[in-house]
Amino acid sequence: MRKAFCFVVFFAAFLAALLFCGCGSKQPSEQVLRIPLLVEPTTMDPARVEDGPTIEVLMHIYDGLVRWNEKNQIEPAIAESWKVSPDGRTYTFYLRKNVRFHTGRAVTAHDFVFSINRALSPSTASTVAGTYLNDIEGALDVLSGKAKSASGVKALDDYTLQIRIVKPRAYFLAKLTYPTAYVVDRQNVSSGPQWTEKPVGTGPFKLARWEHNSIVVLEANPDYFGGPPRLARIERPIVLRPSTRHAKYESGEVDAVDVTMGDYDRDVRDPVLKSQMRIYDRPAVFYFALNQRAYPPFRDRRVRQAFAMAIDKPALIRLALKGINQPANGILPPGIPGHDPNFKGLPYDPARARLLLAQAGYPGGRGLPPLTLTFREQMVDLRRLAEAAAEMYRRNLGVDVKLREMEWGVFLQERNRGTLPFFLLRWMADYLDPQNFLSLMLHSKAPENTIGYSNPEFDRLCDQADALMDQKRRLELYRRAERIVVEDAPWIPLFYQRDVELWKPYVKGDRNCLMGHLPHTKTYIDTALR
Repeated sequence: MRKAFCFVVFFAAFLAALLFCGCGSKQPSEQVLRIPLLVEPTTMDPARVEDGPTIEVLMHIYDGLVRWNEKNQIEPAIAESWKVSPDGRTYTFYLRKNVRFHTGRAVTAHDFVFSINRALSPSTASTVAGTYLNDIEGALDVLSGKAKSASGVKALDDYTLQIRIVKPRAYFLAKLTYPTAYVVDRQNVSSGPQWTEKPVGTGPFKLARWEHNSIVVLEANPDYFGGPPRLARIERPIVLRPSTRHAKYESGEVDAVDVTMGDYDRDVRDPVLKSQMRIYDRPAVFYFALNQRAYPPFRDRRVRQAFAMAIDKPALIRLALKGINQPANGILPPGIPGHDPNFKGLPYDPARARLLLAQAGYPGGRGLPPLTLTFREQMVDLRRLAEAAAEMYRRNLGVDVKLREMEWGVFLQERNRGTLPFFLLRWMADYLDPQNFLSLMLHSKAPENTIGYSNPEFDRLCDQADALMDQKRRLELYRRAERIVVEDAPWIPLFYQRDVELWKPYVKGDRNCLMGHLPHTKTYIDTALR
């Protein structure tokens, strides 16, 4: 999940845990969960969403053709089954016949044709459709306004959808798990610009209420094709401050919460809280981005390498993150095919870093324009991390890096515009493939590459690997590409994500996979334990 990448969310924030108990007047026997959201949702339009917290809401309201399961595998969703042509370019999906929108209207293949073309349409102004649907034949013509519909998307009949892609892509099916491929109701989205306040999907829950900057309430869909959820409702209070979220958990107002490192030491010393603590590894990397478009000195590879080699990652993790996370020497996290645990990356070498900076014309940091490191607001752990890094840059390079917190929605906008010179962000996998990190984020022609990185050899290796179906050969090429980009240092990978969460013991039936917590279709409250 984007910015994932999702960018994105820190620790347990990406897919927040489950909560029970509604307002104080509600009885404990009610199957109501309250799940704190760390930010205001950015949109209820699946064609436009690009952040993890919002995706976690939308995946309860909408469905796509396929989805992830607890074994980190792609499984059927609205598509009951599918087949792929021998040349790897044509996917034929056979849809379930018992799927209905929340309004009661049956879903057909024609709805998917509409939804995909709508996501690609310039009038939708999606910043992500070109990333996740671009492999479809004719998609680029729709994106550019040359065509109204993609030639590669056809309804063969009411319950048979055919998608043809331009080249064989081993990861294409995984791309369809992203919200840009969710089906939307034509009547709903055509009702006017305010349709996102009352979106209509097919998912296990309906949006009952959205009080901006206050709460999102989801109500169970009794007609869900996978069977009605065991919960009656999920309430998502929007709680920006980590200390407030934690206090609500301790008081019993919520039943799961992300644990910031400011609370971690105290929580592990508390026998009750320690027994409720869970730790999850996620396929995500936190990194510093060095924007060559917004900060000219970063166009010099030596400057970027100097900034990379001035950071002591293990010390940074000890200082800011209690040593919980694994240092990231490469881009690809554990769990992503092609991750190499033996890859060392650029070493921590302050002397070499100072030499490189001097060779680039900035001895002791002199002559460098003012530089600001931007990160997401209300994230205590990110601030601690940024402060520790700024001290390392001051001590090791003589560079005074200023710090700036930024509201999440604004952060995403400025990141997409390429205006942030130096920023701290996360990329979490939208699908478990190295293409989702290397080609998608750092290829010179990738829409996600807003920092101006370009290396023809890196592009060539990614292009070659992207088109192969031979997994062994693909991974060999991606590993070579990863080494190039780490040496070039457009990103400074810092650490791989590990979520620390507290869960009340009476929350049962929750499902999880490497990608995060799955929709709460099986979750329930064991009131005998409450």
